Amino acid sequence: MYLNVRAFALSGGLVAALLFLLCAAAVAVAPDATTAFAGDLIHLDLSGIARTLTLGSFFRGLVVWTAATTTTFALLAWTYNRLSSGGRGA
Repeated sequence: MYLNVRAFALSGGLVAALLFLLCAAAVAVAPDATTAFAGDLIHLDLSGIARTLTLGSFFRGLVVWTAATTTTFALLAWTYNRLSSGGRGA
């Protein structure tokens, strides 16, 4: 099986962007509940951490998370293609 690197990377980036939007919306609407939920997920008390959500931090986070996830998925697909082809190009 061959993975289309571009399609795989873009789909990962799109999903990351959508999840980031949902997370940012949750923080904007209910910051304390969102922080408590996130702390429960990772077994830490995050109540002392400031949750400042500005328009600038929102857009920076959206761009960084989307770009990092897109790059990660591209590298993952490229690596998969290289390993599954026995090193015969990708």
